[in-house]
Amino acid sequence: MEPMSTCKLFGAIRALIGIKNTIPVIHGPRGCAYHIRYLLSVRSGSKIRICSTELSQEDIVFGAENKLEETIIAVDRTYKPDLIPILTSCSTSIIGEDIQKVARELKDEINADIITISAGGFESDQSGGYEEVLETLIRDITIPNQTNEKAEKPSINLIGVFRGGPDLLKLKKTLKRMGVNINCVLTSGSKLEDIRNIPLAHLNYSFCDISGIIPCKILKEEFEMPFIYYPFPMGFSNSLNFFKTLIDHFKLDYPLQREYDKLKPSIDYFHQELNGYKAAIIAGPTRAIALTSFVRELGMTPILISIDLIGEYTLKELQWAIGDAKPKILIEPELREIEKFIEKEKPNIILGGLGESYFSYNFKIPVLDVMHGKELTLGFQGALTISQKILNLIKSNF
Repeated sequence: MEPMSTCKLFGAIRALIGIKNTIPVIHGPRGCAYHIRYLLSVRSGSKIRICSTELSQEDIVFGAENKLEETIIAVDRTYKPDLIPILTSCSTSIIGEDIQKVARELKDEINADIITISAGGFESDQSGGYEEVLETLIRDITIPNQTNEKAEKPSINLIGVFRGGPDLLKLKKTLKRMGVNINCVLTSGSKLEDIRNIPLAHLNYSFCDISGIIPCKILKEEFEMPFIYYPFPMGFSNSLNFFKTLIDHFKLDYPLQREYDKLKPSIDYFHQELNGYKAAIIAGPTRAIALTSFVRELGMTPILISIDLIGEYTLKELQWAIGDAKPKILIEPELREIEKFIEKEKPNIILGGLGESYFSYNFKIPVLDVMHGKELTLGFQGALTISQKILNLIKSNF
């Protein structure tokens, strides 16, 4: 009754808005576009542009493919995007609006590329939206390009990345210093040309256990591109292992261990200061696994791990991250389940996102938002930043 996951349309829009100069058009009532734009703007701290056909009751009864055509043409002329994704909503999925036909008929009349996504909210949770968008981009944009060329320098694609900001910028700089270029990020910060040229890279790295694995498998079958799916570079050891995995794969000469050794005094300090404190983790599967091993690295005890969705490798990797800890694990929980546990066990800190601020207000427990697009959370610097923020919040007599 109180779900902690959302709908397919939200997932699809979230995956699409990361692509540069892309304007999604939702074929549905205005509320779908407004509320998704509002939530994503708050979460990312960025301006989000989503357009809508703003259907009325009469449109739902009699159909509105003509209104969709008009909206697509207006978006193309007004904003001049490189890509216009057309998405159904619950209402247009139910009445069977043929968005594929509209897209075919307009293909040669507009300047933008156009793709279609069936995104009725009832069709699945957000994971279905992530997956369908990535698969559609690969099928309609990458595969037709069919390039057999490869980049001269070691190059990777990051698959299933929907958050940019400081994390992505820092990761690109760090990898470049180590001798590895990021060819394409699917989707955050990518251009349409980057998506076409995905096969130029030598390796795909899945950053999302929910949405990244199937696209990696498609690319492996189509272009014989190998892929890796763990570790995720959040935390000191996780970041070390992530960078080491790539250095070893490309046989690069880089003094990674020396760089990590310089961090040991800081790691020891945080371990000493945070040892024994209890943490609740509320996140998607990939980050939940990384955060679990990270807090244990800091000497903390994970007492709750709440995961909204699980992917192919989630449970196996979660067992590794837990180690000898014995946390309460909630898979696809309802809000009340989390609420009851936190009220009873009273962790010292909650690692989650904007939605967890509710627990902070009601139970006087500090929440660290590790999901916000403006936060630095990845790599060695991200680990230092998160560690210091955890320490500050716990010691602040919140």
